[in-house]
Amino acid sequence: MRPHRSARLVGGMITAKICAMAGSAAFASTLVELARAWHLDSTRAGWISSAYLIGYALAVPILVSLTDRIDPRAIFLAGCAIGTVAFAGFALLARGVASAFLFQAMAGVSLAGIYMPGLRVLTQRLELRARIRAVPYYTGAFGIGTGLSFLISGWLSARYGWQATFAAGAAGTTLSAILMIWSAWGISIASDFDAAPSNRHPLDFRPVLRNRGTLPYIFAYGGHSWELFAFRAWLPTFLLFAWNHSAMTDAGFAISRWSTLIVLIGVPSSIVGAELATRWTRNRLIRWFEIASIAAGLLAPACGGFSFGLAVLAMFAYNAAITADSGALTASVVAITRPGEQGATLAVYSMIGFGGGAIGPLAVGAMLDLGGGFDVAHAWYLGFAAMVVGSALAAVAITLASASSEAWRTGAS
Repeated sequence: MRPHRSARLVGGMITAKICAMAGSAAFASTLVELARAWHLDSTRAGWISSAYLIGYALAVPILVSLTDRIDPRAIFLAGCAIGTVAFAGFALLARGVASAFLFQAMAGVSLAGIYMPGLRVLTQRLELRARIRAVPYYTGAFGIGTGLSFLISGWLSARYGWQATFAAGAAGTTLSAILMIWSAWGISIASDFDAAPSNRHPLDFRPVLRNRGTLPYIFAYGGHSWELFAFRAWLPTFLLFAWNHSAMTDAGFAISRWSTLIVLIGVPSSIVGAELATRWTRNRLIRWFEIASIAAGLLAPACGGFSFGLAVLAMFAYNAAITADSGALTASVVAITRPGEQGATLAVYSMIGFGGGAIGPLAVGAMLDLGGGFDVAHAWYLGFAAMVVGSALAAVAITLASASSEAWRTGAS
């Protein structure tokens, strides 16, 4: 491929992914406002947050696995259309838990049609080496999009009301569709890219489940997503708690600005983690990332009770630790997936990952209610303890993978 076409493809697909995430933080950014307006406790708010990921986890096995048989560009466009309807519907029609849950779940279905199908649009058109190198940059766009969504959502909500934050999500998915078409226009599939075997049903995941090389990374991604999405769902609420606990004036736009910067630190963290994993022992490095994440998460609530500035620093450190393994996990799965099983493997990877991501925000909300609500200091100790369960699960998965690999090598020798 000519360099300018490669740049258009990679840059365009990354930008399309960022635009598609415009509404991803809309509910998290307006959670406190909507909780008061709709009389939501933390558990109900957690259900609405999780609906986005539940919709994703339910739809992704079908939508992503179909990319082994159907042009992923068509699935990407369908996902954008669903997202436009979902975010516009939330802005115009959401009035409580049931309607908000429905539209959030639709937005999750939209993400299922955009995220991994978009990765396949990209990887199908790159040669092998460029394909592997492009993965952490594309997955990093998830964090950039989420961070910018916090910024845009906070500003729009403060200036025009919460409905405007969801309207921005509808506009973002529409623009994403246009960018995807432009990015891949006239670029053919790479010569070394293998199509799916004609005798395998696109929803037959048994070959993936029999691939013991990828399974540990799939389950580790489930733990990673549990923690990551719980963190993002409750980040603005925790920062607002820390701000109010410090007896400051009205927070205004400060919470959204700091949330954006904190989320964005995950982008270089993910890319650096992926690059380090190509040079060092992958499993050992990922385990250290999980340990660092657990330590940072358990220290965070104490910082929030001390001062807002210390809470911000703790959130920077915690998010960097959470995201350090993200690119390494995805790049590992792409690298070792067997030919013809790319779509099915990414489907299972996403289903397990975002299934864990759906549980995380809900678990934190339940723990906050158990501790007395998100305005109570000691409740956040329970909330963050629920978050770090994700890293603990990921560490167990990677440890078992290392033990299994060592046992296999010993037996083979």
